[in-house]
Amino acid sequence: MKNWADIESLIKHKNVALVGNSTKVLGKHYPIDQHDVVIRMNRAWAMPDEMKKSVGSKIDILAVSIEQDNIDHLVNEYEFVIWMTPKHREEFTDNTKDKLYFYPLEWWEQLRDKFNANPSTGCMMFDVIRRSIGNGTVTLYGFDFFKSDNWYQKKRLSHRIIDWLGLPRKRNPHLGDYEEQFIKTTLPKHQFNIEEL
Repeated sequence: MKNWADIESLIKHKNVALVGNSTKVLGKHYPIDQHDVVIRMNRAWAMPDEMKKSVGSKIDILAVSIEQDNIDHLVNEYEFVIWMTPKHREEFTDNTKDKLYFYPLEWWEQLRDKFNANPSTGCMMFDVIRRSIGNGTVTLYGFDFFKSDNWYQKKRLSHRIIDWLGLPRKRNPHLGDYEEQFIKTTLPKHQFNIEEL
């Protein structure tokens, strides 16, 4: 396992972009690759060219919770790969563990207790940024807190109906409204920006 201080050092005092995977970015053009540090999540490493036209392709940190089948490849492709979820950590080879950073379990538990739900990869990565940013800034792109599809996983029809009715989704482990409030109110306004979709 790599030294977590490397992540903190990479982020501290930098102009950081945290990039979500909402399809609502399509057709727009964001200056994401111009940021000092670009953080992407989950399947962003396999992003189609259509998405890259809107959100660029630079990846300084890849934060993943659903890529256990690809993790051996990813740790060899990217210098900074963070495994976010508590799940599957003991399933990786020793070689892969040596090349991974792991989101601290204590932080995961704090967010879970705060929301009374599992935190999303995006929320956990924001937590990393807010703990490490120092005098830097962070801009979020492609975030709408589960109100729309991401580019690699469409909402089921049943989920769309439940969302339309305003009912909680038992199958969705994340609470978008709570995460949105946390993310939008944690850092001072001069350090935080979100590109609304």
